[in-house]
Amino acid sequence: MGLRHDDVIGIVAKNSTYTSSVAIGCFMNCTPFHAVNSVLDQDTIRQVFNITAPKIIFCDGEVYEKLREATSSLKPLFYTLTNHIDGVAKVEDLLDPIPNEELYKPEPLVSGGEQTVAILCSSGTTGVPKCVCIPNYLLKINYTFVNSEDIIFTNSGLDWITGLFFTFLSGSTSCKRVITNKPYTPEYITALVKKYKISCLLAAPRHVSALIACPTATTDNFSSVRTFLVGGGIISRTTLQHLRDLLEIAAVGSIYGMTECGFSSMNSDDRYSNAVGKLFPNIKARIVDEEGNNLPSNEFGEVFINTGHAWSGYYGNANETKRVQDSDGWFHTGDMGYFDENNMLYIVDRKKDIIKYQGMQYWPSEIEQVISELPEVEEVCVVGVYDERHGDAAGAVVVLRQSAKLTKEQVKDHVRRRLPLDHKQLHAGVIFVDRLPQNNNGKSLKKDAQAFFENN
Repeated sequence: MGLRHDDVIGIVAKNSTYTSSVAIGCFMNCTPFHAVNSVLDQDTIRQVFNITAPKIIFCDGEVYEKLREATSSLKPLFYTLTNHIDGVAKVEDLLDPIPNEELYKPEPLVSGGEQTVAILCSSGTTGVPKCVCIPNYLLKINYTFVNSEDIIFTNSGLDWITGLFFTFLSGSTSCKRVITNKPYTPEYITALVKKYKISCLLAAPRHVSALIACPTATTDNFSSVRTFLVGGGIISRTTLQHLRDLLEIAAVGSIYGMTECGFSSMNSDDRYSNAVGKLFPNIKARIVDEEGNNLPSNEFGEVFINTGHAWSGYYGNANETKRVQDSDGWFHTGDMGYFDENNMLYIVDRKKDIIKYQGMQYWPSEIEQVISELPEVEEVCVVGVYDERHGDAAGAVVVLRQSAKLTKEQVKDHVRRRLPLDHKQLHAGVIFVDRLPQNNNGKSLKKDAQAFFENN
């Protein structure tokens, strides 16, 4: 196809065997792919693809028209992976045998381990996503928790860092990977685990919360699981303990990282249930105050991460790159946390999510964890609702478990008992909804959650 290492291929598709095959083909050709979530609106897709300008886009048929409109100025070639359309090329057209294919050799990395092999979008929870360059070295973690005998699964798509890691993991360790394009439900995941004897899973906190309340999610049905990783957000102690009770013999671990610098730490130690663990080898971290001074153990500040490698930054956005990674190679994660005396890292909240009410700071995640203690609650998202006199009052958007009964006052009373300080109360109130707004990989969208209060 004449593609080089400085060209870009677009992938906008749900999980499928073809999606993984296209990604691996890009790896072999050293041509980076830009994976974009198929649920993004047309304008956002136009903005991100105008940055990377893919020459070819592989997509599912149901999003073809949206993509064609969004990229009309770029005029890329299109190939559908599923739900093919008459008159549009499909991936099978590329699968015809070619002469001497047994002599094929993968292309070498022109820039070594720091060469960009994939481009992912930042979460976009607060605005237009940035295009994050993923270097080859970031995928070469020592995966000691998986071997060739394992069967792995994550519901994350290729456009998410965890989905990308599991795609690479199955190829680099020769383990089996279960792939589905169906949306997450706890009943369906339980059925997959039981049928295919899945031994290693990775899930978002909100998916775990739904799983532990699922009647079919029993210890017997999950007896094949040896490792269960939780990543992509903060999980409450209560939910984590319920997961450990469900799995019994499995190692349950919380992982921490960011798209820009990969996974930084993991915790599987029950004694530190709300920690994200100790740093992986060759990863450095420090906690700094607002003036950039290093802080000692048990003092709260922003988490800085250093991988020891160069990073290509945000594709086409040098200014944002400099803001996130300084000249000494430290990533300013925007996460607030601390180390304890045992070098365990704790993440409290996002720096930009810290909110003030009557001049006093509070962390939405702290209130979320308290509300999650209520057995009737399946999911919760706490946001700041602006009031001109007082600032950002805390409001809770709550999803109840099936058939559960709970009043708004009971939620507010529980928060009042557990967090007696006035600025941490739910002054903006409580709203019950059927589901929280989220992206396709299970991450809550705070901005959309705030709209419940604006429209109420």
